[in-house]
Amino acid sequence: MFNKFTKLALIAIFLVGGFFITPNAQALTLIAPTFEQDVDPGIASKTEIKLYNENQDALTLYAEVVSFTAKGETGQPTFDFEAPLEGVATWFDLPEGAITLEGGERKVIPITITPPIDAEPGGHYATVFFGTSPPDINDPGSLALATKLGSLFLLRVFGDVTEEGSIAEFGLDGNETSLNRLPATLFTRFQNSGNIHLRPAGTITVKNLLGAETAKLDFNAKKGATLPDSIRKYETVWEKGQVKEVTGNFWNKFWAEFSNEKNNFALGRYKASIVLTAGTLIQDTAEVSFWVWPWRILLISLIVLVLIVFLLILSMKRYNKWIVKKARGSQQQ
Repeated sequence: MFNKFTKLALIAIFLVGGFFITPNAQALTLIAPTFEQDVDPGIASKTEIKLYNENQDALTLYAEVVSFTAKGETGQPTFDFEAPLEGVATWFDLPEGAITLEGGERKVIPITITPPIDAEPGGHYATVFFGTSPPDINDPGSLALATKLGSLFLLRVFGDVTEEGSIAEFGLDGNETSLNRLPATLFTRFQNSGNIHLRPAGTITVKNLLGAETAKLDFNAKKGATLPDSIRKYETVWEKGQVKEVTGNFWNKFWAEFSNEKNNFALGRYKASIVLTAGTLIQDTAEVSFWVWPWRILLISLIVLVLIVFLLILSMKRYNKWIVKKARGSQQQ
């Protein structure tokens, strides 16, 4: 379990976005935020991280490496700062002591990764952090680790690597079967059963009731990875137009949603099919059907249709009366 200091530390960590803000309002850019690298057991591999101090004030940093795993099905990494230095975290050779960057200075930080000769083949995952306070080797969960920026390292150790995965579930967000309008959020839960991370890719095709293709969507456009022995949930959105914010009283909300239904119009039964590939051998498919009923548009259309029919009937009655009246006038003459 994380102690209260570790929880505070996690709150202050930024892995995406390439910068952090320190108490002195200093900003740091890190390149690259993610490294994907093949390594051989017993052989040293060299790489580097580039740091850039964007502000005018000097910035002092300390390097540290921590292994990570996936948190839930979101794909977000989670770190255990209280864990002893072991496993993949021991493979990294980092600069010791303080790293000082003057205002506007760029610096290249060399990193050496040496897996042991008996390193297990497959995926191994760690993050190299740069913090504003030195790590406390006696209390790795202390508040001194609160402000950090890190680069993720997704390592692939050569050997007997197993690529195995499949679609665990494919459906509409919330397991809905019908919507009032688009956007429709389709989710894909991909299960990685192998020992190496996978980046599933593919397309989602949406067809209408007549079988005609309505949309073709790019699955996992951001190329997110699923770690071994985990399930990651990917979301793909089918939309046509901008959705306006709905506020105010009932009628304001009604007409705002009417506009949203018009801008994201869809009607009837649709079938979404996904063709997914991952690694070099994995391929899987799945499909889901759902309905779209823009009831506000249908209601207004029905009202307009009723009014048109009513006016036509009224016009026909008046026309008939006029014809009868005209005929009677002709007879009297």
